[in-house]
Amino acid sequence: MDLRELLDRAELGLSVIVAAPGALSAPVRSGYITDLPDPGRFLSGGDVVLTSGLWLSVPDGAARFVGALASSGASAVVLGTIEIGVVPAEVVELCRQHRVSLLTIAPGVSFRDVASAIADAQPESLAGAASRSAEFRRRLSAVLAHGDGLDALLALGSEALRAACWIADDRGTVVAGRAPSAEVSGKLWNDVVVSGNEQAATHGHNASAGLRIGDDPPVGVLCFVGHPPPGLDGEPALELGALLGAVRVEMELALRWRRARSAQTGELFSQIASHEASPGIISARLRLEGLDPQAETVTIAARTDDRGFPVDTVAALLERSAAAAGLTVLSTDFGGTALLLVNGDGAEEWVPGLTDLRDAEADALLGDRRLFLGVGDAISGVSRLASSLQTASTRLDSAPTGGGEPVVVATAVHVGGFRALLHLLGDGTRRGFADEVLAPILEYDRRNDADLIATLRAFLDGDGAWQETARALHLHPNTLRYRMARIRELTGRDVARLSDRVDLFLALACLDDA
Repeated sequence: MDLRELLDRAELGLSVIVAAPGALSAPVRSGYITDLPDPGRFLSGGDVVLTSGLWLSVPDGAARFVGALASSGASAVVLGTIEIGVVPAEVVELCRQHRVSLLTIAPGVSFRDVASAIADAQPESLAGAASRSAEFRRRLSAVLAHGDGLDALLALGSEALRAACWIADDRGTVVAGRAPSAEVSGKLWNDVVVSGNEQAATHGHNASAGLRIGDDPPVGVLCFVGHPPPGLDGEPALELGALLGAVRVEMELALRWRRARSAQTGELFSQIASHEASPGIISARLRLEGLDPQAETVTIAARTDDRGFPVDTVAALLERSAAAAGLTVLSTDFGGTALLLVNGDGAEEWVPGLTDLRDAEADALLGDRRLFLGVGDAISGVSRLASSLQTASTRLDSAPTGGGEPVVVATAVHVGGFRALLHLLGDGTRRGFADEVLAPILEYDRRNDADLIATLRAFLDGDGAWQETARALHLHPNTLRYRMARIRELTGRDVARLSDRVDLFLALACLDDA
């Protein structure tokens, strides 16, 4: 502290009689109470000497006392008047000549109060540290109460800890402050948020350190330029703990809002995929989210080869790229896969650029992980949204995993069999086809406690061989022929015809996936 701060403490009752220009900014390190005629050998620079003036009774006492203060570099002398009545003009003149600041004190305040206030304000003082910490917490609380945001909290923290800071959220996005590089920020985020460490550090030219914000899972990482982070040892730990707490409050509020919105978006995606809502309702919901149902829309399913990597981060990388192209994005975490609707004129033209998605920021977050994208065909309107989402998911699942490309964009299905082909139709279409072909058989089995479906399945699995199928089912061949005739009557399809046999085979496959 300095003399001005001491004078600002009204409860100490101090007032200035003599002060040289700039003297009030002199540092104050201790308060020394004495009435020795010559205290010089006990004083050092930054001392505030508190005295009753009993040395005035000694011959030449004022000159000797003030001279000792000037020689020692004391910051000021506080002269009490209880014993001497008034401050002598001789003392005032000597202090002016020696450029020693002269203060007086109110009669009701003890020297001990002033000395204690000076001691408490020193950096090594526990009481002073507690006082500063309390003031710092008060300022943080004021920022939270006014809703000034993370930037204001970080500015206070940087000032108190005397270190440049930045914050990355749970997705790896820098939300406050400025990181020295995307590489440094991405490494600290991976080490703390993805790997689950409480703290991490980078070395080299951009040495930095990060601390976890929140419990498990963390809501982000508070990073410092410099290593190790200030405050892990010593007094600043009080301020650091307060800063982490305040930042956590702000970030958890933002995360709760984002999760609530994601839950609503997930419900909308479920309604689209299951055809639970009418096209009119889907269109209205999309408009509320800022999408134009009649504009071009591209569906994307995305994930990395690391199933522990946050899906929200994958979505955020794609959202950033789409936003840069002037497109609107709606995304959700759908069972560990990021599903996105990318909407706006030019959405289809944006897709080829996805192979170059990995810029410096994306590389820092993804590291050695590979990013796989399944992209549906561009559509307009909402009638084909469900099938487009299904197509994107199927293309993602069938994307080639060989090779070393950092980003794999699947815009066509690598069909590995008839089941993969059927998945392109969407759940609703498959269920509808199975019902159209097999409903009469299912109803007959239910009413008559029969087993025509199992008989049909065994016949087709046995490649239509009558004798082998009859033996497998422990039936007489005539019984098998009777059952197959009943199936022909119920469905209008004859297993003797290849096209009808294919219909029945595919209907059973759709029934299995329903």
